[in-house]
Amino acid sequence: MNLRLRSWVGEVLSGVCAVLLFVMMFDHMTAIKFAGIGLVGAIILFLVVQSLLSAPQEIGFPLSVPLGLWAAWALLSAFWSVDAEATLHAWLDEIAYPLVCFYAFWLLGREAVYQRRMQAASWLACGALAVASVVGFHFLDPAAPKPGLLHFYARVGHTSTVALMAISVFAAMAAVRATRAIGIVGVLFCVVIGAATLNRFFWIALAVVAVVLLWPRAGVWAERRRDYLVLGTLLVAVACATVFSNRVRLMTFAPTAAAATPGHIMLPTGNGQPAPDATGTESAQSPRHPNTASSADLLDRLRRLSRIDVMTSTDTRPKIWAFYISQLHHHPWLGVGFGKPLPSIAYGKLIPASLLKLDENAKTHAHNLFLNTLLQTGVVGLALQLALFASVAWRFLALRATRPFLCRAGLALLLGMLAKNMTDDFMWQSTALMFWACCGWLLGQCEAAFARRADTGVRDADRPFERELRGVPVAARSTQEGELTV
Repeated sequence: MNLRLRSWVGEVLSGVCAVLLFVMMFDHMTAIKFAGIGLVGAIILFLVVQSLLSAPQEIGFPLSVPLGLWAAWALLSAFWSVDAEATLHAWLDEIAYPLVCFYAFWLLGREAVYQRRMQAASWLACGALAVASVVGFHFLDPAAPKPGLLHFYARVGHTSTVALMAISVFAAMAAVRATRAIGIVGVLFCVVIGAATLNRFFWIALAVVAVVLLWPRAGVWAERRRDYLVLGTLLVAVACATVFSNRVRLMTFAPTAAAATPGHIMLPTGNGQPAPDATGTESAQSPRHPNTASSADLLDRLRRLSRIDVMTSTDTRPKIWAFYISQLHHHPWLGVGFGKPLPSIAYGKLIPASLLKLDENAKTHAHNLFLNTLLQTGVVGLALQLALFASVAWRFLALRATRPFLCRAGLALLLGMLAKNMTDDFMWQSTALMFWACCGWLLGQCEAAFARRADTGVRDADRPFERELRGVPVAARSTQEGELTV
C-alpha cells in the first residue's frame, strides 16, 4: 500500500473529492459537505497508517512545517480566547477540515488518472452556476427571495470568490491540449458567475489573476509584444467591466429618488439624508462655461461618469478598518482568539452607534483578511500566516522551470485570493475549503512529473527534487504533457 493511490482507495477518494468540489460552489449543502470531509479524513488516516506500518521513512507531506505552526498557534489561542468554544469551532471549519482536503487533493493531483472526474465536477458546477446567474439575475440580491433552484445559490460574495478560485484550475486545464477547450469554457463560466454578482472587487482580483497567468515570458520580442497587447486589451476590458458593474450596482439607489427631482438622482448619505448624485444633470441655475474644460475637468467628468466618486464616498470600509485598528492595542501580540466572529464578540459593544447606522456589517468583522488575523491571533499569528502564504508561493515558484503554467496557476490562485480578501474576509468555511483544495490540486499536478519515477508518491515531497532535475535540459522541462509555454 502506498500514497500513490494505485488501488480502490484512489477511486473512492477521487469520487468523494469530486462531490466536494461540486457542493462547495453551492449553499444548503452542509450535510453532504461534512459527510464528504469525514470520508476524506478517514481515507487519509487509513493511507497514513498503512504507510507507517510498511515504510514509515517514506511518509512526507508538502508545507507540513508552516501549516503545522499556523494550525497549532490558532488552536493554542483557544486558551486565551474571549470565546473558546467559538474558537474551537472556527479552527475545525477554517483550518482542520481545509488542511485534510489540501492533502487529499495534493495526492490526487499527482495522479492524472483520478483528475478527470474532479475536472468534470468543477466544470458542471460552474456551468450550472453560470446558467442560474443569468436566468435568475434579478434574484441574486441577498435580500431577495430565491425561487426554485436558486435556493442553493450561496451569497454573492462567496460565489464570486469561489468562481475566482476556480479560474486558476480551469486555466491549468486550458494549458493541456486534451482539456484546452473545456478549460477555456470553464474560465468563461467563472467570469459570467462573477459578473452577475456585481461584486466590484471581483474584477480587481480578476485583473491580478490575468496578469499572473498571461504575463509574457522571455523570448522573441515580436511574440512578447503580441502578448503584451493581449494582456493590455484584457485589462482594459476588465476596467470597463468594473465601471459598468459599479454603475449597475449603484442603480439600486436610483428608482425612488429619480422621480423626486428630474435633474438629480438622490443617493442616501451617511446621516440618512438624500444627497444629489454627482452623475445627475446640471440644474438650470448652474452656469455653463463652454470650451473651458481642462484636463482636470476631463478626469473629473470621467470619475463622475464611472460613479467611482459615489462608490468611494459611500463605502464604509475605511471607517470599519479605522475602528478595528484602534482596538489593536488591547491584545497586540496574542489577539482575542482565532475565529472570524471573535473580534466582534470582543469589541462589538465599543462600535460607535454612528458607524452601525452607516453599515450594520461593522459588527461582523474587520473586512480585511490580515486585519482580522491580527485581531484574532495577534502579531505572532499574522507572522505565521504570512509565512504560510510565502511558503505556498515559494513551493510553486520552485517548480516554475518544469511546469511553468501550472506554477502560474498556483500563484494566480494565491494572489487572486489575497486581492479579493483585501476588502473582506472570505477565508472561512466553504471558501477556505475551496482555496486549500484547489491549492493542493494544483501543487500535486506541479509535482506529478517527478512522482512518476517513484514507487511511493510522497518520499520527495519536502525536497526540491535535485535528483530528478539533474541532467534534464531546461528547454525540455517546459513542454511536458503538452503544457503551454506562454
